[in-house]
Amino acid sequence: MRTNKLRLGVAIIVIYTIAAFIAPYFVNEEKIENWYNGLYWKENPKLAPPSWVNLFGKSLPPTEELAPVKSQSGLQAFEYDFRYSKPPQDIIVKSNKTEGSPMTVTVTTPSGESYQFYRGISDEVSLAYQWQVLMEIAEDRGVEFRMEDTAFRMGLKPLFFVNQSGEVVPEHGVYTITVEGALNSTVKIVGATYGILGTDTYGRDVGAAFLWGARQTVVLVYLTAVVAVVLGTLAGLAASLRGKTGTVVDSISKLSTIVPVIPFMIALTPLTGSVSYNARITVPMWAFVLALAVLLFGKIARNVGAIVRTELNKEYVAAAESLGADRKWILRRHILKIVGPYSIYQLSLFTPKAIALISILGFFRVAPGFNWGTMLGMVLSQNAIYSMAWWMIVPIGLALVVFALAFVLINRELEERFLSRG
Repeated sequence: MRTNKLRLGVAIIVIYTIAAFIAPYFVNEEKIENWYNGLYWKENPKLAPPSWVNLFGKSLPPTEELAPVKSQSGLQAFEYDFRYSKPPQDIIVKSNKTEGSPMTVTVTTPSGESYQFYRGISDEVSLAYQWQVLMEIAEDRGVEFRMEDTAFRMGLKPLFFVNQSGEVVPEHGVYTITVEGALNSTVKIVGATYGILGTDTYGRDVGAAFLWGARQTVVLVYLTAVVAVVLGTLAGLAASLRGKTGTVVDSISKLSTIVPVIPFMIALTPLTGSVSYNARITVPMWAFVLALAVLLFGKIARNVGAIVRTELNKEYVAAAESLGADRKWILRRHILKIVGPYSIYQLSLFTPKAIALISILGFFRVAPGFNWGTMLGMVLSQNAIYSMAWWMIVPIGLALVVFALAFVLINRELEERFLSRG
């Protein structure tokens, strides 16, 4: 059982490490660069669950680009096979208009009814915002419609639903979208599902954020944990030196244990970071890791120092000193061998704490880059719990819990194997 815990913990860490370094290669970097640019995401569905929810009994339209089934000079036709329980959030038509001719967009339902949604000079048309036309369609098909329905992602309900014997039901079948007076038209169905992890309230790709944030999160955790443990181990050893050096190091390690980490890190942000044009706070990774490690190494140094003091009181140390060995030689030649395994144990014990702290600091946007903590901030700022947007909550929560659990399993194994020896 003990071996299984160790293997499972190591396996999880290996998987996270590999995934963290290859995941960004599956993400379009442009999405992350434009994360706070609302115009970049305006054509995406808002608060849409992942596409794979349809595998579990849902019947929601995916987001897709339609290919023309007919293309002539100044006329293109597109077919949309609608077989879902909800309408798409929008249909966006883009084109290059022919000179001197207005663009006309017409939609024909499976029952043969044709509705002209637009005729004018614009080269981009959003059908969900053609409220006058939708009101006429709603009256014609006996479907209730209000302009507010567009905000609740049901603006195209009059087009895709019909009143049959007093019951409003979806009209399944092939819808034909015809674009006249334009060249190279494109039609995008803004569905009710999107990608591997859906979208947030701004239409941003949650899956892209999750994959991109994996590397930054894992790197920050590893660097902070290793630097803090190395500093703590060296400080614990140095505190036992005679003279001012030992006294100063011991005092610094004591101070590190009482400084409030999160407020201090937030207060450091104006000194180490900068603010970009879109109000993004950028903090250098080296400054963040070093500052956080310095604030956290104190307890490790105190624990290592206790072990060092115990060893220095043993007879073999007294014998070495009587033969002329100085304290530095004893620490390097004898004590470090004893402290080393304990430092590894401290690394497994400290890393879950680093995961939690980095996630919290990312939540406040004072951690470097784009990490999972940034996504936690999205959950609160966008009321994801109230909106029942589980795809914004469950994946990131599970990812952080499992990552921390891996180090807990290793820590338990090391504790049983080394610290329980009598």
